[in-house]
Amino acid sequence: MPVQNDKLPFRSPNEKGRYRRAWKESHGNLLLSFAGVIFLIGLAMIWASPPDTSEFDVDLGTVANTDQAQSLPPNVILIRVVTSQLDSPGPIRIAVYDSAENFGNPDRAIIKDSLVPIDGFVVWEIQLGILPEQFAIAAYHDLDDNGELNRALFNAPVEPYGFSNNARSLVGPPTYEQTIMERPSESTAIEIRVY
Repeated sequence: MPVQNDKLPFRSPNEKGRYRRAWKESHGNLLLSFAGVIFLIGLAMIWASPPDTSEFDVDLGTVANTDQAQSLPPNVILIRVVTSQLDSPGPIRIAVYDSAENFGNPDRAIIKDSLVPIDGFVVWEIQLGILPEQFAIAAYHDLDDNGELNRALFNAPVEPYGFSNNARSLVGPPTYEQTIMERPSESTAIEIRVY
């Protein structure tokens, strides 16, 4: 006659798999998947949503005003990059690209530079003659001044960044085609917001 061990709990055949059956009956996998999708959609919306414009306390009217176009230097493009991180001493880094193959790789940029923002913005002056017919601009605010765009979970940037045409994408960076600009024929000013 077998001896029953008191240390091991006795389970009846009906109790085996009770939790597994309850999970299946309540459609646990489906509900968990639904919650995961809602969570990811929420993250994407937060990540891709533009900031409240009241965060930017910078007077943007002086360069963007068409009446001021005559006061621009001849044959230049002025690129004004505005940040919401007014207290950060880190530089804003900019790169100009001439092709989709080079886009996003700072080592292949045709022009790259960095300036420390004053009052929340920096301005670059680039001669029109050195720009190709079509180009794209990428900029980011290097808050910790480590020379690279810091990233977090799912490779999402954690430092403010922006592109020409103020292009954004829900998943990953915008494409080169979304950020392409034509070289202007006369002096002009553009603005990029990094957030």
